[in-house]
Formats: sequence, C-alpha cells, structure tokens
Amino acid sequence: MKEQIGFGLIGCGVWGDVHANTISVSPHAKFIGVCDADINRAEGFSKKYNADAHYNDVKELLNNNEIEAVSIATPDFTHTDLVCSALEAGKHVIVEKPLATTIEECNRIIELTRKKNLKLMVNYSNRWKTPFIHVKRLIDSGELGNLMMMNLKLNDTLYVPTKMLSWASNSNPLHFLGTHLIDLARWVSGSEVDRVYSVSRSKVLKNMDINTQDFFQSILELNNGATAYLENCWIISENAPSIFEFKAEFVGSKGNVKVDVSHHRMIEKYSIEGTGMPDVNDQYNLDGTTKGQVSIQHFIDCIINDTEPVVTGEDGLEATKVVVALEKSASLSQPVEITSLTN
Repeated sequence: MKEQIGFGLIGCGVWGDVHANTISVSPHAKFIGVCDADINRAEGFSKKYNADAHYNDVKELLNNNEIEAVSIATPDFTHTDLVCSALEAGKHVIVEKPLATTIEECNRIIELTRKKNLKLMVNYSNRWKTPFIHVKRLIDSGELGNLMMMNLKLNDTLYVPTKMLSWASNSNPLHFLGTHLIDLARWVSGSEVDRVYSVSRSKVLKNMDINTQDFFQSILELNNGATAYLENCWIISENAPSIFEFKAEFVGSKGNVKVDVSHHRMIEKYSIEGTGMPDVNDQYNLDGTTKGQVSIQHFIDCIINDTEPVVTGEDGLEATKVVVALEKSASLSQPVEITSLTN
C-alpha cells in the first residue's frame, strides 16, 4: 500500500479552494501541481497550499508523471473533456458535480474509466453531511416506516449567477443545484427515479442579460413508490443571511424528520460585516487547523486502499439522466419517463 498519492488540481475557483485545502492537509496526498486558465491565480494557489508547480495548460499538468490523481473543480459544461483527458493520461479523477451535462457524455466517461481501470468519483458531498447520514439511518432502520415523500429545497441568492459565476449563462439551477438533491434523494431512499415533471421560468436573470432559468420546481416519482419535490432557484434576495438556502423534510409512514443545513440557527452572527449563520457541519475548524472536506478525503483513501468510492460514475450518470429529463419536462410542459431518454 502506498503512503502518498501525487495530486493535481484543475480549477482554482471557489470549490477549487476546497479541494486544495483538503489535498494540502491530507497525510496520504502530496500536492504536486495546480492548473487554471489564469496563470496568476494558479501561482497564488500553488504558493498558498505549497504545491510544487503551477500551470495554465492542462496538458502540462497531466504530463507530470508525479501526478497520479486529479481533482477537477471547473464549470460543469467543461467536465467531459477534462475528465476524459485526465483518464487518458492514466490519472484517477474526482470531479465536482455534475459528472457531465448529457447522458452521452456520462457514458463516454464511464466507458473510459473502465477501459483504463481507474477510479472515478463525483463529489456529491451531501452523503457525508452528518444530518443526512442521520436521516438515512432513520429510514434504513425502519423508524420512519416506509419513505413516502421528500421535500428538498436548495436555492442560491442572486449573488451566485450574477457575481460568483461568470459562466451562469452556460448552466442552470438544475445542473448547479438540483443534481445535488437528485443524488441525495437516490441515496437516502435507495431507489431510482422513474418519472419526472418540472416547470421553470426565465425572466429575472434574462432581463440582466444572463441567459438561463430563474428557477425549477420539480416532482420526482421513485421506483419504491415515494415522491420527491425539488426546488432550485437562483434569484433569492442577496439580503438573505446565507448565500444559499438548503432545507429538507423526509416523511415516512411512521414519522418525519426535518433538516435545515443553511438556516439552522446553531450559530447566529450579527456584526458590521453582516448577518450570517455559519455552516458548522462542513469543513468547520474547531482548533484552527484545516481538516478539508470529508468526501475528498474519502476519495484519497480509496486510492490508497484500492477500494471503490462511495459515489461512482454510475451515480453521476443517474443524476444527469434525471436532470436531462427535468429540462425536457420543463420545455414540453409534460411528464417525462426516464426510460424514454436515449441521449
């Protein structure tokens, strides 16, 4: 068993920072290099996290033989080519959600992963969040009875599509947010989605020259008989106490449980810098030492121990199938069967 894996990072944005944090403190990872289209940002990351090298050319990073695995934290529409290039170069890959934005692209990635006999993981990090682990245990133990209904809400303030993401017009709230909820619903229920119905509206953001949907409201029917309501919105007021809103309710035949990840009120901050409810369930540093994200640590351990990641490429494919079906449903204003999708 190897003691350390040489890691590279592609994408030095908000989530690239989370990956860099985790890689830099993992005892089983050696941070070799970072890559970003902005060479100055890549250099800043390499200095901040003590990586050995920095690049603005992905090919140069992938040609570094010391790098055995890569984290990809780039816009969702760029994932396919980057993941495939990394796999072709013989690197294990962890990629931010979604795996890809089309079913065809997901299948291409999965086939290449198998051909190269490499490890691939989509970073659906909610599977490692303590509240949702507890919910899954309640469902699996039978305490809630048969799972009947899920209400899942994950929204962002206007800050995200207007200021944080320069590429918002190339994405939408389903690919950026809804994919998280789809994976959560599949994982918690242990079931697959059979049929979907969704509606969306496009007005606020288009009036700001951002060509994407304001929100999607969706219904999923799962093959265990349960249903899930999904809400994904990009136009919440920037005056909200958190940049995101994440709330969920799980209703069973014997009970229900509610989760509030964003407005939990465990800690409420009121200062000259603004009101906030800091997330104390993810990447919280009790002693001032960065611990990184547990899901990324899991992927590193999987490479070290030669085990299969909890989230696979197939999980990424299933989530993308549902997103594609929801987009189709919203455009047609009618329900869509998952089995009806061909590409």
